[in-house]
Amino acid sequence: MFRSNNVKTTIGTAIKETQDKEITGIMMRIYEGGAAIAGAAPVKKDDVRSIVERARSLLPPEIAQSLQVDIGSAGFKIESGDIDLMVEADDVVKFFNTAESRDPVKDAKQLFKQYFEQQGVKSVVSGRNVHIGIPYTDQQGRQLLAQVDVMVVPEAAMVAPWHRHGPRGVYDEPGFKGSDVFVLMSSLAKYKNLKFDAFGARLMNRDNNEVVGRTRKQVAKILLGPKAKESDLNSVNTIMAALEQDPEREGKLAQARQDAARGLLRLPETAQVGTAAWFRQITDRIQ
Repeated sequence: MFRSNNVKTTIGTAIKETQDKEITGIMMRIYEGGAAIAGAAPVKKDDVRSIVERARSLLPPEIAQSLQVDIGSAGFKIESGDIDLMVEADDVVKFFNTAESRDPVKDAKQLFKQYFEQQGVKSVVSGRNVHIGIPYTDQQGRQLLAQVDVMVVPEAAMVAPWHRHGPRGVYDEPGFKGSDVFVLMSSLAKYKNLKFDAFGARLMNRDNNEVVGRTRKQVAKILLGPKAKESDLNSVNTIMAALEQDPEREGKLAQARQDAARGLLRLPETAQVGTAAWFRQITDRIQ
């Protein structure tokens, strides 16, 4: 009996560790630079709006109605590798009539790709993305090609606010990465036996996948405390600031420190004097 319990415990631990790796892997892939469209060049901030409107014009009205913009860094950083957009997966499935297929969303994305190609637009499907190449003339009069990633996402209107970092002004922070925010959030969630799905907008129980929070306001209060505001989740810096007086700070940051040691995120410490984190900082400075 003792041995059986050990086996169950080991299996349970292995499953949770696998979940951690999968979630972290997903987070690190969220804002990868674009290289799916051959010949595409980085896009300057001032050129983004016209490219987005051109992409919008290529969408069927039935899909354009759910278009979510201001996703990722394009239009907020000086230059971005690609432009991210989101559309509602259900609208794409309905438009391409794939609801009865074995994998409705996957099949719809392939038809979406063909739809663009029929308009003379380069297109590639990868993961949740239907990448398209948009020709444009930049501010200097050069003829260039931009990669636009049309992400086909269930409940896009619910998911998009989690990825609108630009309007919150956080790209002004040196080295800001959206993926860092989600990796850090995963650490806070793990401490509470929860996990966060950034592309499902779901904070879930790790044992049974029960959804306990969806909006930024709800999740902030669960992870950071009842007085937390959704703006506390804006960046790694704001999260760390919100944790300064949290008695559970060290436990919540345990996984994040392991991730930081593996190079998965940068974790600026704002440790209080006398805490374990403070001694760790002092030791690091001496070495």
